[in-house]
Amino acid sequence: MSTVRKRLLVLPIIWGAYGIGEVVILTYLFGPILNYLPYIVQDKPIGGSYLPALFFNIAAMFAMIGFSLWAFGVWTPDLSNPKLRRDLAALAVLIGSGFLVFYDAIFMAPLIASLVYFLATNIE
Repeated sequence: MSTVRKRLLVLPIIWGAYGIGEVVILTYLFGPILNYLPYIVQDKPIGGSYLPALFFNIAAMFAMIGFSLWAFGVWTPDLSNPKLRRDLAALAVLIGSGFLVFYDAIFMAPLIASLVYFLATNIE
């Protein structure tokens, strides 16, 4: 069996883990955290619960798309490439500061910096 066929057999596991991870993490692990966030009582639901869950969904979907592209043989990450390492670091900063911006507004600065990095480096 070729390596691409073996990797294609991993796809149901990747997609199943994504679906189960969405349910488990959003309802059981991430749900109680949202109840203790420092928001005022009259806070709107978009800033109170939807946006933090949105950043989790974005992170999970990026991981699922990356693993799926790897399994199809379309994308083979070469971590010796410095641009790929910078892009992955900027993506980690983007998602991490996206989670943390709801705790303190200072995390908006790295969020905007990583977005500016992506806009500046990926114009080709």
